[in-house]
Amino acid sequence: MMRKILVLLLVFVLTATLAVSFSGCSHVDSVTVYVPDGGPALGMAYLMKEFQEIEGVKIVYAPLVKGAGEIATAVSNGDADVAILPTNLAAKLYNAGKEIVLVGTNSHGLLYLLSTVASEEGFTLDALKGEVLHLTGESNTPEAVVRKILDSAGIEYEKSDTPIAGKVALKFYPDGSGIVPGLVSGSIRFAILGEPAVSNVMQKAAAANKAQVKIVGDLQAMWMTATDTTESYPQTSLIVKKSLLKSDKKLVKKIAKLTIDGSVALLNDATPYLAYLIEEMESTQVPATLKQEGVVRANIDPSFGATAKASIEAYFNILLDFDKELIGGKLPDKNFYCGDLDDLQDYKAIVKAFA
Repeated sequence: MMRKILVLLLVFVLTATLAVSFSGCSHVDSVTVYVPDGGPALGMAYLMKEFQEIEGVKIVYAPLVKGAGEIATAVSNGDADVAILPTNLAAKLYNAGKEIVLVGTNSHGLLYLLSTVASEEGFTLDALKGEVLHLTGESNTPEAVVRKILDSAGIEYEKSDTPIAGKVALKFYPDGSGIVPGLVSGSIRFAILGEPAVSNVMQKAAAANKAQVKIVGDLQAMWMTATDTTESYPQTSLIVKKSLLKSDKKLVKKIAKLTIDGSVALLNDATPYLAYLIEEMESTQVPATLKQEGVVRANIDPSFGATAKASIEAYFNILLDFDKELIGGKLPDKNFYCGDLDDLQDYKAIVKAFA
Protein backbone atom coordinates (compact mmCIF):
# COMPACT_ATOMS: atom_id res chain seq x y z
CA MET A 1 0.00 0.00 0.00
CA MET A 2 2.80 2.42 0.93
CA ARG A 3 4.52 1.71 -2.42
CA LYS A 4 1.33 2.56 -4.34
CA ILE A 5 0.89 5.79 -2.39
CA LEU A 6 4.46 6.83 -3.12
CA VAL A 7 4.10 6.01 -6.79
CA LEU A 8 0.85 7.99 -6.99
CA LEU A 9 2.55 10.97 -5.37
CA LEU A 10 5.41 10.74 -7.85
CA VAL A 11 2.98 10.56 -10.76
CA PHE A 12 1.16 13.63 -9.40
CA VAL A 13 4.36 15.62 -9.00
CA LEU A 14 5.74 14.69 -12.39
CA THR A 15 2.41 15.31 -14.10
CA ALA A 16 2.31 18.75 -12.49
CA THR A 17 5.84 19.38 -13.71
CA LEU A 18 4.88 18.34 -17.22
CA ALA A 19 1.79 20.54 -17.02
CA VAL A 20 3.98 23.54 -16.28
CA SER A 21 6.15 22.70 -19.26
CA PHE A 22 2.99 22.55 -21.38
CA SER A 23 1.88 26.02 -20.27
CA GLY A 24 1.35 28.73 -22.81
CA CYS A 25 -1.14 29.69 -25.50
CA SER A 26 -1.74 27.45 -28.49
CA HIS A 27 -0.93 28.89 -31.90
CA VAL A 28 -2.85 26.31 -33.96
CA ASP A 29 -6.54 25.52 -34.26
CA SER A 30 -6.32 21.90 -35.40
CA VAL A 31 -3.84 19.19 -36.31
CA THR A 32 -4.29 16.16 -38.55
CA VAL A 33 -2.90 12.81 -37.45
CA TYR A 34 -2.05 9.98 -39.86
CA VAL A 35 -1.55 6.41 -38.63
CA PRO A 36 -1.09 3.14 -40.55
CA ASP A 37 -3.57 0.37 -39.86
CA GLY A 38 -2.36 -2.58 -37.81
CA GLY A 39 0.26 -2.37 -35.08
CA PRO A 40 0.81 1.40 -35.29
CA ALA A 41 -2.94 1.92 -34.94
CA LEU A 42 -2.86 -0.15 -31.74
CA GLY A 43 -0.23 2.19 -30.36
CA MET A 44 -2.39 5.25 -31.05
CA ALA A 45 -5.82 3.75 -30.28
CA TYR A 46 -6.08 5.31 -26.80
CA LEU A 47 -5.31 8.77 -28.19
CA MET A 48 -7.79 8.36 -31.06
CA LYS A 49 -10.59 7.13 -28.82
CA GLU A 50 -10.22 9.51 -25.92
CA PHE A 51 -8.91 12.77 -27.38
CA GLN A 52 -10.62 14.69 -30.16
CA GLU A 53 -9.33 17.87 -28.57
CA ILE A 54 -6.12 18.55 -26.65
CA GLU A 55 -5.38 21.85 -24.91
CA GLY A 56 -8.12 23.54 -26.94
CA VAL A 57 -6.74 22.24 -30.25
CA LYS A 58 -8.97 20.06 -32.43
CA ILE A 59 -7.37 16.71 -33.27
CA VAL A 60 -8.43 15.31 -36.64
CA TYR A 61 -7.65 11.64 -37.25
CA ALA A 62 -7.34 10.79 -40.92
CA PRO A 63 -8.69 7.40 -42.05
CA LEU A 64 -6.21 4.63 -41.29
CA VAL A 65 -3.83 4.04 -44.19
CA LYS A 66 -2.60 0.68 -45.40
CA GLY A 67 1.13 1.01 -45.65
CA ALA A 68 4.32 3.06 -45.51
CA GLY A 69 3.81 4.43 -49.02
CA GLU A 70 0.58 6.20 -48.12
CA ILE A 71 2.08 7.59 -44.93
CA ALA A 72 5.11 8.86 -46.87
CA THR A 73 2.79 10.63 -49.30
CA ALA A 74 0.76 12.25 -46.51
CA VAL A 75 3.93 13.51 -44.82
CA SER A 76 5.57 14.62 -48.05
CA ASN A 77 2.62 16.63 -49.31
CA GLY A 78 2.02 18.25 -45.93
CA ASP A 79 -1.33 16.63 -45.13
CA ALA A 80 0.02 15.05 -41.95
CA ASP A 81 0.83 17.34 -39.04
CA VAL A 82 1.49 14.31 -36.85
CA ALA A 83 2.19 10.75 -38.02
CA ILE A 84 3.39 7.32 -37.04
CA LEU A 85 5.70 5.79 -39.62
CA PRO A 86 8.69 3.45 -39.95
CA THR A 87 11.66 5.01 -38.19
CA ASN A 88 13.99 4.57 -41.14
CA LEU A 89 11.38 6.15 -43.44
CA ALA A 90 11.32 9.19 -41.17
CA ALA A 91 15.07 9.54 -41.67
CA LYS A 92 14.73 9.06 -45.41
CA LEU A 93 12.09 11.77 -45.68
CA TYR A 94 14.10 14.13 -43.48
CA ASN A 95 17.23 13.58 -45.54
CA ALA A 96 15.16 14.29 -48.65
CA GLY A 97 14.41 17.74 -47.25
CA LYS A 98 11.04 17.25 -45.60
CA GLU A 99 10.48 19.60 -42.68
CA ILE A 100 9.77 17.02 -39.98
CA VAL A 101 11.03 16.27 -36.48
CA LEU A 102 11.16 12.87 -34.79
CA VAL A 103 9.52 13.13 -31.37
CA GLY A 104 10.07 9.58 -30.12
CA THR A 105 9.78 5.89 -30.87
CA ASN A 106 6.43 4.12 -30.76
CA SER A 107 7.07 0.39 -31.13
CA HIS A 108 10.15 -1.79 -30.84
CA GLY A 109 9.55 -4.53 -33.34
CA LEU A 110 6.38 -6.51 -34.02
CA LEU A 111 7.51 -8.82 -36.83
CA TYR A 112 7.15 -12.60 -36.74
CA LEU A 113 8.01 -15.44 -39.10
CA LEU A 114 4.97 -17.59 -39.84
CA SER A 115 4.67 -20.98 -41.48
CA THR A 116 1.98 -23.40 -42.57
CA VAL A 117 4.46 -26.29 -42.89
CA ALA A 118 6.92 -25.90 -40.01
CA SER A 119 6.78 -25.54 -36.25
CA GLU A 120 8.91 -23.51 -33.86
CA GLU A 121 10.46 -26.58 -32.26
CA GLY A 122 13.65 -27.41 -34.12
CA PHE A 123 13.14 -24.65 -36.71
CA THR A 124 16.25 -23.05 -38.23
CA LEU A 125 16.63 -20.44 -40.93
CA ASP A 126 18.11 -23.09 -43.21
CA ALA A 127 14.53 -24.29 -43.71
CA LEU A 128 13.92 -21.15 -45.79
CA LYS A 129 16.41 -22.18 -48.48
CA GLY A 130 14.58 -23.03 -51.67
CA GLU A 131 11.40 -21.38 -50.35
CA VAL A 132 9.55 -18.18 -51.17
CA LEU A 133 9.34 -15.86 -48.17
CA HIS A 134 6.32 -13.56 -48.50
CA LEU A 135 6.61 -10.19 -46.75
CA THR A 136 5.83 -6.49 -46.83
CA GLY A 137 8.04 -3.46 -46.27
CA GLU A 138 10.26 -3.33 -49.33
CA SER A 139 12.97 -0.69 -48.77
CA ASN A 140 11.75 -0.25 -45.20
CA THR A 141 12.17 -1.84 -41.78
CA PRO A 142 10.92 -5.38 -42.61
CA GLU A 143 13.30 -5.74 -45.55
CA ALA A 144 16.22 -4.32 -43.57
CA VAL A 145 15.59 -6.65 -40.62
CA VAL A 146 15.12 -9.76 -42.76
CA ARG A 147 18.18 -9.13 -44.90
CA LYS A 148 20.36 -8.46 -41.86
CA ILE A 149 19.17 -11.68 -40.21
CA LEU A 150 19.77 -13.76 -43.34
CA ASP A 151 23.18 -12.18 -43.95
CA SER A 152 24.22 -12.91 -40.39
CA ALA A 153 23.17 -16.54 -40.83
CA GLY A 154 25.12 -16.82 -44.09
CA ILE A 155 21.97 -17.50 -46.13
CA GLU A 156 21.74 -16.14 -49.66
CA TYR A 157 18.60 -14.45 -50.93
CA GLU A 158 17.21 -12.44 -53.81
CA LYS A 159 13.93 -10.86 -54.82
CA SER A 160 11.83 -13.38 -56.72
CA ASP A 161 8.24 -14.63 -56.95
CA THR A 162 9.40 -18.21 -57.49
CA PRO A 163 11.66 -20.56 -55.51
CA ILE A 164 15.42 -20.49 -56.09
CA ALA A 165 17.53 -23.53 -55.23
CA GLY A 166 19.75 -22.91 -52.20
CA LYS A 167 18.47 -19.36 -51.69
CA VAL A 168 15.56 -17.56 -50.06
CA ALA A 169 13.27 -15.89 -52.58
CA LEU A 170 11.87 -12.64 -51.18
CA LYS A 171 8.43 -11.77 -52.55
CA PHE A 172 7.21 -8.33 -51.48
CA TYR A 173 3.65 -7.07 -51.18
CA PRO A 174 2.36 -3.50 -50.72
CA ASP A 175 0.64 -4.57 -47.48
CA GLY A 176 -0.32 -7.67 -45.54
CA SER A 177 -3.75 -8.08 -47.18
CA GLY A 178 -2.10 -9.88 -50.08
CA ILE A 179 -0.42 -12.40 -47.78
CA VAL A 180 -3.22 -13.35 -45.40
CA PRO A 181 -5.41 -15.34 -47.88
CA GLY A 182 -2.45 -17.49 -48.93
CA LEU A 183 -1.61 -18.35 -45.35
CA VAL A 184 -5.24 -19.16 -44.55
CA SER A 185 -5.51 -21.48 -47.55
CA GLY A 186 -2.09 -23.00 -47.00
CA SER A 187 -0.75 -21.95 -50.42
CA ILE A 188 1.88 -19.76 -48.73
CA ARG A 189 4.42 -21.79 -46.78
CA PHE A 190 6.46 -19.02 -45.14
CA ALA A 191 5.67 -15.36 -44.50
CA ILE A 192 6.54 -12.43 -42.28
CA LEU A 193 3.81 -10.28 -40.80
CA GLY A 194 3.53 -7.89 -37.89
CA GLU A 195 1.06 -7.90 -35.05
CA PRO A 196 -1.93 -7.70 -35.04
CA ALA A 197 -1.93 -9.24 -38.52
CA VAL A 198 -0.20 -12.27 -36.98
CA SER A 199 -3.06 -12.91 -34.57
CA ASN A 200 -5.59 -12.11 -37.28
CA VAL A 201 -4.27 -14.67 -39.76
CA MET A 202 -3.84 -17.37 -37.11
CA GLN A 203 -7.47 -16.94 -36.06
CA LYS A 204 -8.72 -16.91 -39.65
CA ALA A 205 -6.76 -20.03 -40.50
CA ALA A 206 -8.10 -21.87 -37.46
CA ALA A 207 -11.66 -20.91 -38.39
CA ALA A 208 -11.23 -21.99 -42.02
CA ASN A 209 -9.73 -25.30 -40.90
CA LYS A 210 -7.58 -25.50 -44.02
CA ALA A 211 -4.11 -24.71 -42.71
CA GLN A 212 -2.45 -24.31 -39.35
CA VAL A 213 -0.44 -21.11 -39.14
CA LYS A 214 2.31 -21.13 -36.55
CA ILE A 215 4.83 -18.59 -35.32
CA VAL A 216 8.22 -20.17 -35.98
CA GLY A 217 10.44 -17.14 -35.35
CA ASP A 218 10.57 -13.87 -33.42
CA LEU A 219 12.38 -11.40 -35.66
CA GLN A 220 13.13 -9.13 -32.71
CA ALA A 221 15.15 -11.89 -31.02
CA MET A 222 16.75 -12.82 -34.35
CA TRP A 223 17.72 -9.18 -34.91
CA MET A 224 19.43 -8.95 -31.53
CA THR A 225 21.39 -12.12 -32.32
CA ALA A 226 22.32 -10.88 -35.80
CA THR A 227 23.46 -7.46 -34.57
CA ASP A 228 24.91 -8.63 -31.24
CA THR A 229 22.79 -6.10 -29.36
CA THR A 230 20.60 -6.31 -26.28
CA GLU A 231 17.77 -4.16 -27.64
CA SER A 232 15.26 -4.66 -30.42
CA TYR A 233 15.00 -2.16 -33.25
CA PRO A 234 12.81 0.98 -33.02
CA GLN A 235 10.40 -0.03 -35.78
CA THR A 236 8.00 2.91 -35.80
CA SER A 237 8.23 6.46 -34.55
CA LEU A 238 6.15 9.55 -33.89
CA ILE A 239 6.97 12.54 -36.11
CA VAL A 240 5.54 16.03 -36.41
CA LYS A 241 5.92 18.93 -38.79
CA LYS A 242 8.74 21.22 -37.76
CA SER A 243 6.33 24.14 -38.01
CA LEU A 244 3.98 22.51 -35.49
CA LEU A 245 6.79 21.95 -33.01
CA LYS A 246 7.87 25.55 -33.39
CA SER A 247 4.39 27.01 -32.97
CA ASP A 248 3.04 24.70 -30.26
CA LYS A 249 5.63 22.53 -28.54
CA LYS A 250 3.39 22.04 -25.51
CA LEU A 251 0.81 20.33 -27.72
CA VAL A 252 3.45 18.06 -29.23
CA LYS A 253 4.70 17.14 -25.78
CA LYS A 254 1.18 16.42 -24.55
CA ILE A 255 0.55 14.11 -27.51
CA ALA A 256 3.80 12.30 -26.73
CA LYS A 257 2.79 11.91 -23.09
CA LEU A 258 -0.57 10.48 -24.10
CA THR A 259 1.11 7.77 -26.16
CA ILE A 260 2.72 6.60 -22.91
CA ASP A 261 -0.65 6.58 -21.17
CA GLY A 262 -2.07 4.73 -24.15
CA SER A 263 0.56 1.99 -24.07
CA VAL A 264 -0.31 1.30 -20.43
CA ALA A 265 -4.07 1.41 -21.05
CA LEU A 266 -3.68 -1.03 -23.93
CA LEU A 267 -1.83 -3.55 -21.80
CA ASN A 268 -4.32 -3.21 -18.97
CA ASP A 269 -7.41 -3.76 -21.13
CA ALA A 270 -7.28 -3.50 -24.90
CA THR A 271 -10.98 -4.31 -25.45
CA PRO A 272 -12.44 -0.79 -25.75
CA TYR A 273 -9.61 0.36 -28.00
CA LEU A 274 -9.91 -2.62 -30.32
CA ALA A 275 -13.63 -1.92 -30.61
CA TYR A 276 -12.96 1.74 -31.41
CA LEU A 277 -10.44 0.92 -34.11
CA ILE A 278 -12.84 -1.48 -35.79
CA GLU A 279 -16.13 0.37 -35.36
CA GLU A 280 -15.05 3.99 -35.63
CA MET A 281 -11.76 3.91 -37.55
CA GLU A 282 -12.85 1.00 -39.77
CA SER A 283 -9.65 -0.96 -39.24
CA THR A 284 -9.33 -4.04 -41.44
CA GLN A 285 -6.13 -5.31 -39.84
CA VAL A 286 -7.02 -5.31 -36.14
CA PRO A 287 -9.14 -8.31 -35.11
CA ALA A 288 -11.85 -7.72 -32.51
CA THR A 289 -10.78 -10.96 -30.85
CA LEU A 290 -7.12 -9.94 -30.49
CA LYS A 291 -5.84 -11.65 -27.37
CA GLN A 292 -3.57 -10.12 -24.78
CA GLU A 293 -0.56 -12.08 -25.99
CA GLY A 294 -1.03 -10.45 -29.39
CA VAL A 295 -1.06 -7.01 -27.80
CA VAL A 296 2.13 -7.86 -25.92
CA ARG A 297 3.78 -9.13 -29.10
CA ALA A 298 3.15 -5.73 -30.73
CA ASN A 299 5.80 -4.24 -28.39
CA ILE A 300 4.10 -0.85 -28.06
CA ASP A 301 6.63 0.93 -25.84
CA PRO A 302 7.09 4.67 -26.52
CA SER A 303 10.47 6.22 -25.73
CA PHE A 304 11.63 9.82 -25.81
CA GLY A 305 14.57 12.10 -25.22
CA ALA A 306 18.10 10.76 -24.95
CA THR A 307 16.83 7.19 -24.54
CA ALA A 308 15.01 7.26 -27.87
CA LYS A 309 17.84 9.06 -29.64
CA ALA A 310 20.44 6.53 -28.50
CA SER A 311 18.28 3.62 -29.63
CA ILE A 312 17.53 5.20 -33.01
CA GLU A 313 21.13 6.20 -33.70
CA ALA A 314 22.34 2.68 -32.90
CA TYR A 315 19.74 1.32 -35.33
CA PHE A 316 20.65 3.86 -38.01
CA ASN A 317 24.36 3.09 -37.71
CA ILE A 318 23.62 -0.56 -38.41
CA LEU A 319 21.48 0.40 -41.40
CA LEU A 320 24.14 2.85 -42.62
CA ASP A 321 26.72 0.07 -42.82
CA PHE A 322 24.20 -2.38 -44.22
CA ASP A 323 22.30 -0.31 -46.81
CA LYS A 324 22.56 3.46 -46.41
CA GLU A 325 19.68 4.10 -48.81
CA LEU A 326 17.28 2.71 -46.18
CA ILE A 327 17.81 5.97 -44.27
CA GLY A 328 18.30 8.26 -47.24
CA GLY A 329 22.04 7.84 -47.69
CA LYS A 330 23.32 9.33 -44.45
CA LEU A 331 22.67 9.76 -40.75
CA PRO A 332 20.19 12.56 -40.08
CA ASP A 333 21.68 15.54 -38.23
CA LYS A 334 20.81 16.64 -34.70
CA ASN A 335 17.88 18.76 -35.85
CA PHE A 336 16.04 15.57 -36.78
CA TYR A 337 15.44 14.87 -33.09
CA CYS A 338 13.09 16.68 -30.74
CA GLY A 339 14.99 17.70 -27.62
CA ASP A 340 13.89 18.41 -24.07
CA LEU A 341 11.78 15.27 -23.61
CA ASP A 342 13.77 13.34 -21.01
CA ASP A 343 11.15 14.11 -18.37
CA LEU A 344 8.72 11.93 -20.35
CA GLN A 345 11.03 8.96 -19.77
CA ASP A 346 10.79 9.62 -16.02
CA TYR A 347 7.01 9.82 -16.29
CA LYS A 348 6.94 6.56 -18.28
CA ALA A 349 9.04 4.73 -15.69
CA ILE A 350 6.73 5.78 -12.85
CA VAL A 351 3.49 5.04 -14.69
CA LYS A 352 4.70 1.59 -15.77
CA ALA A 353 5.88 0.81 -12.26
CA PHE A 354 2.42 1.53 -10.95
CA ALA A 355 0.69 -0.38 -13.78
